[in-house]
Amino acid sequence: MFKIFIFGFTLFVLASTTKSNSSKDVEVRLLDNQNAPLDATLDMSKADERIKQFLSDAVEVKMKNIEETVKSKQFLSDALKAIKIVQEVSLKSQIANLERNLTDQLTDYIDDKVGKIDEENEKPEDHKQRPIDCGAVKTRKGNGVYKIFPKHSELGFDVYCDFETDNGGWTVFQRRLNGETDFYRGWETYENGFGNLEAEFWLGNQRIHTLTAQGKSELRVDISDFNGNIAYAKYSTFSIGDASTNYKLTVTGYSGNAGDSLRYHNGQDFTTKDKDNDPSSLNCAIIRQGAWWYNTCDYCNLNGLYTEGGKTIEKGITWYYWKNLDYSMKSSSMMLRRL
Repeated sequence: MFKIFIFGFTLFVLASTTKSNSSKDVEVRLLDNQNAPLDATLDMSKADERIKQFLSDAVEVKMKNIEETVKSKQFLSDALKAIKIVQEVSLKSQIANLERNLTDQLTDYIDDKVGKIDEENEKPEDHKQRPIDCGAVKTRKGNGVYKIFPKHSELGFDVYCDFETDNGGWTVFQRRLNGETDFYRGWETYENGFGNLEAEFWLGNQRIHTLTAQGKSELRVDISDFNGNIAYAKYSTFSIGDASTNYKLTVTGYSGNAGDSLRYHNGQDFTTKDKDNDPSSLNCAIIRQGAWWYNTCDYCNLNGLYTEGGKTIEKGITWYYWKNLDYSMKSSSMMLRRL
C-alpha cells in the first residue's frame, strides 16, 4: 500500500511540472560559448520515463530495506519468545524431576523405618529384652557367665558379669589368677579373645570395642599381691577404638588407691609381639613379654608374664604406682560398666 502511495505522488509531481506542454518536444533557450542563443529540442517523454524508473527503483529498494528490518525485528522477537518458552519448559521439567526424586527418597526412607519397626515388633518379647551388657541383665544369679547382645552384635557372646563389686553391673574383660593361661600371644588372638571366662582370660579387643562403643563407659582395675593386699584404680572415661585405630586406648578421670599408672598409656595403640604399634624404637611387647597399650614402654603391664612370688624384672604383671616395676601381682582384673 505504501508503494502505491509513493508511486502516485511521484506521478503527480511530474505531471505538474510538464502540464503546460502538450507536445513531446520542449524548446529550451540555450547559449553557446559566445553567449549566442541556441535553440535545442529536448525529448521530455524519455526523461519522464527515466525519472519514473529511477524513483520506482529507489522506492522499491527502500521498501525492501524496511521489510528486511521489520522481518529482522520480528525474527528476534520470535527467537526471544522461543528461548523463554524453552527456559520455562526446562525449569518445569527440573522442578518435576526434583519432586519425583524427593518423593522417591522420602518413600524409601519411610519404607525403611516402617520395615525396621515391623521387624522389631515381630521379634519375640525375650528378644526385645536381651541385655546389651552386664548392667542390663535382668535375671541375675550371682557373679558368673551370661550371654549379652551388644548393639550391632545380633548373635551376641558370653561374658563374665560381676554384680557385687562397687554396686555391680560390671562386664569383666581381663582376669589373671594363677598363671595357667599364656598371655604372651599374637595380634589375632588378642583381637578375638582367649582363655576361660570362669578363670583366666582376655575377652578380645574387638568385643571390648563393641562394648565401649555403646556409650560412655567407666573402667575398674583390681589388683592384689602375694601378701593379701589389694588395691584398685577407677577411671570415669574408658574406651578403645576399632581395628582401624589399632584399638587405641582412651582412659581418663582416675580415682582409687592403686595410683594412676594407666595415665602414661592414654592415647596409645595396642601392641603385640607380632604387631609393633608402640612409639618405641623396639617392640615393647617383646621386651615386656606381654601385650598392651605400650608407650615407651610402660607404667603398668597387666598382660605380662605371671611370676610366682612376685619378684620380676619389668616383665611381670606390674602396676608402677603401687609396687613399682620389679613386683608382679598375684591377681588382676579389668572390667567396664556403661554409665
